[in-house]
Amino acid sequence: MSLLTEVQSGLEALQNEREYDPCQNERFHLYPKDRIEALATTSGLVGLMTGFYDGVQKAAARYLLENGHRLPKTKGGWYFYHKRKNYEIIVGGTSAGIKRGIKYGSVVGSLFLIEYSLDYLRGQIDFINTTAAALVGTTVYTRFQHLSRLQTRKMIMRGTTAGLVLGIIQDSLIYARSGHIWYVDEYKRQFK
Repeated sequence: MSLLTEVQSGLEALQNEREYDPCQNERFHLYPKDRIEALATTSGLVGLMTGFYDGVQKAAARYLLENGHRLPKTKGGWYFYHKRKNYEIIVGGTSAGIKRGIKYGSVVGSLFLIEYSLDYLRGQIDFINTTAAALVGTTVYTRFQHLSRLQTRKMIMRGTTAGLVLGIIQDSLIYARSGHIWYVDEYKRQFK
C-alpha cells in the first residue's frame, strides 16, 4: 500500500512541477543569459569550423601559388615540402577559424542581446522585438560594410524579414508550451 501512495505522490509532484514552469514564457525555453550564451557559443563554433575549412582551402592554394615555381626534385625535398605545407595549412585554417568564430559569435550574441533589451524595455516577449533587433543589426552591418543604397535596402529587407520569421517561430514555440503571447491572449479574450 505504501509503495502505491509513494508512486501517486510522485506523479502528483511531477504534474505540479510540469504546471509550474518558470521558463514557460521565455524564448527557446531558456533564461536570457543562458539563451544568449548558448546561441553565441553555438554560432561561434559554427564560425570556427567553417572558417577553419575555408582557411585550409585558401592556405593550401596560397602555398601552391607561392611555391609552384620551385617544386622539389628529391624524395626528401617532397617530404619537407609537404611538412611545411601542412604546417601552413593548419596555421592558416586555425587563424581564419578563430577570426570567423569570434565574428559569428559576437554578431549573433549582439543580435540576441538587442532582442532581450527590447523585451525588457517593452515588458513583452513577442516577434516585434525580434524584428526590430534584426532591423538594427542589419542596418549596423550595412553601415560597417559601406554597401550601396540598393545593396543596403536589399540587405535590410532580407534581414528584417528573417527577423520577422524568427520572431514568429519563437512565439509559436512559446504558444506550443502553453505560454502567454499578448496578441494571442488578446485575440482569445475578444472572441470568446
